[in-house]
Amino acid sequence: ESAAEEPRVLCIIQDTTNSKTVNERVTLNLPASTPLKRLFEDVASKVGYMNGTFDLVWGNGDNVTDTTPIDQNSDKTLLDAGFEPGKKNFLHLTDKDGEQPHIMPEESGTTDDSVQDRFIGPLPREGSVGCTNDYVSQSYSYSSVLSKSETGYVGLVNQAMTCYLNSLLQTLFMTPEFRNALYKWEFEESEEDPVTSIPYQLQRLFVLLQTSKKRAI
Repeated sequence: ESAAEEPRVLCIIQDTTNSKTVNERVTLNLPASTPLKRLFEDVASKVGYMNGTFDLVWGNGDNVTDTTPIDQNSDKTLLDAGFEPGKKNFLHLTDKDGEQPHIMPEESGTTDDSVQDRFIGPLPREGSVGCTNDYVSQSYSYSSVLSKSETGYVGLVNQAMTCYLNSLLQTLFMTPEFRNALYKWEFEESEEDPVTSIPYQLQRLFVLLQTSKKRAI
């Protein structure tokens, strides 16, 4: 009876680690007494990631936007952690320590055809752990789990129909003469706003393309 009367906490989680899932939402309706570590377990099960390989941070809902990851090992209840019953609690699923979340290996002998329908994470690369009958190309799959360590390159996240611009930016980045000339350009903050300075923002973008360990930025 007390469980039935217990307030519920609605959690809406957005996976920001992958361009294919950035518009997906995972919804959990949990009792307010649920420990934080159980929240992470439920999220991991829902999205198909291994628990402990991703972070959860507050999203842009009514809660204070805090970029500090939520403690995934805490026994603190959702209510004590600042989650509000009866309201939408927005969370972002993010990379952990700059590394992409690990895909949960599929159990052998799985014959449930609906598994793929429930799975919202990126598909494994051919030959990787957990890859069974998922679609993969012999050369490359758009949905593959790739990191810079495997390809040597960093992609650009599509900001809604910006593939043409991403292609141009990658072409300019891969042109050494242009890239080196841009690196030699010096920004003078007293004369220009860094936010609106195109060459300054290009410099930042190129440095991330060259140094980031992420699959895409």
